[in-house]
Amino acid sequence: MARRSQFEIYLDILKAVAEGKRKPTHIMYRANLSWTRLKKHLDFLIAQGLLKETVNDSATIFSLTEKGREVIGYYRRLERILYSKKAILPSEVYIQY
Repeated sequence: MARRSQFEIYLDILKAVAEGKRKPTHIMYRANLSWTRLKKHLDFLIAQGLLKETVNDSATIFSLTEKGREVIGYYRRLERILYSKKAILPSEVYIQY
């Protein structure tokens, strides 16, 4: 299995939060990270202004900031552009018989 880049890990975390996985354990499982690695990446995303951490009596909750929503929007637009013609892949076009 290929190793994910930090960029991919950041996107996985942001997508998890965007999908409603706002508690640390839910994000951890969705992004497939250990607690130590998740905490490091969450701290970075908070420092970059992409996530906001809210601590109340019973739980810590993460939410996307406006900047975080913009990043997810850019990612989804890029994904639509890159995969809009998913049915026609080079390997399928040039199959040798």
